Amino acid sequence: MKYDAALRRRTLFGLGGLGLLAAVVFVLIQFEATLVFAIFLYYASRPIYRKLDNLSLPSRLQSRRLSYRRQALAVTTIAMFLLPFLFLLTYTLVLVVPEIQRLAGGSGPGATYFSALQSVQGSGLPAPLVGLERGDILTMNTEEVTAILDDPAVQTWAERTAATLINSVGIAADAALHGFILLAGTYYLLTDGSRLVRWFLDNFDESGIVESYAVAVDDELSSILFGNILNAFVTGIIGILVFSAYNLVAPDAVNVPFAPLVGALTGAGSLIPVVGMKIVYLPVGVILAVAAVTSGQPDAFGFVILFLVLAFVVVDTIPDFMIRPYVSGNRTHVGLLMFAYILGPIVFGFYGIFLGPILLVLVAQFARTIAPYVLTGSHPHRQSNLSDY
Repeated sequence: MKYDAALRRRTLFGLGGLGLLAAVVFVLIQFEATLVFAIFLYYASRPIYRKLDNLSLPSRLQSRRLSYRRQALAVTTIAMFLLPFLFLLTYTLVLVVPEIQRLAGGSGPGATYFSALQSVQGSGLPAPLVGLERGDILTMNTEEVTAILDDPAVQTWAERTAATLINSVGIAADAALHGFILLAGTYYLLTDGSRLVRWFLDNFDESGIVESYAVAVDDELSSILFGNILNAFVTGIIGILVFSAYNLVAPDAVNVPFAPLVGALTGAGSLIPVVGMKIVYLPVGVILAVAAVTSGQPDAFGFVILFLVLAFVVVDTIPDFMIRPYVSGNRTHVGLLMFAYILGPIVFGFYGIFLGPILLVLVAQFARTIAPYVLTGSHPHRQSNLSDY
């Protein structure tokens, strides 16, 4: 009887814990895109954080450990890497989104909002307000002001203006909230991620199987998120800048069409195995060569060669040379990884380019580490330490 009562209490506590876990998961799902991006930024900035952590302190400081060393390193990493990276990413989106909307005929995401914003500018003023200045309004009597305010066109304009301003404030507040969560999440992953993992393993992993799984997942995510995806982002940003600069000096006949969009696509193309971004800039080079021949300008073909040289050397070779050495050996099948890059954004949206590979790594390492333990009870080779934590 006493055993049954204890079992019932444990069951109730367990159900309560599952309820709390479900509530936490429900809250996190509301910010899933931001949290997934925070995981990417954590893995992208962690090597820099460790480089700074390994720097030797001056001799006068070696005798005493700084109380807030981890916090200071995390802030330095965010200031040196994350903020400039996010600024470049935002600038890239500012360039690319209008190109996508222009390519789609002006009906892309945000077109409705921007058209509403333009309608409240000077050209959208109702007739009773056109030409009025502050001094004119101050000299009006009450009846004239009331007549203007009662005009249906003025009321419609005021309602539209108020709605646009409210939407603008809402968008700015939402962006600020997600930006804060993004930076704060990355900061705490850098400073306390290792301690959280260590606490979990010490309390819930007597067999050591979870530690083996965690180490395998962490190794793969370090390789994929820091190496491949960061390379794609950097390549895309460089491509946008290089192709836009090329258009400034090249004749109109051989300008790169939708240059910011083509630059972003080169970054995405770097995720494709074997051919990489050549699948993007080589067809563009062929299009420019045809345009040079048909334009009748003898010097135009030289700019086509310049485009191909810039694309191959500056956009393709240099980023790959600088970033690939940081990529450790992948154990995830390259074909599966390609499908994760392709299907992730289709299923989950824009953040699927991160979530797709993350899910693939979780599943692949589960099949490699946990599944044999579940089926046979045998323990795979256990990692000696969590070197990446």
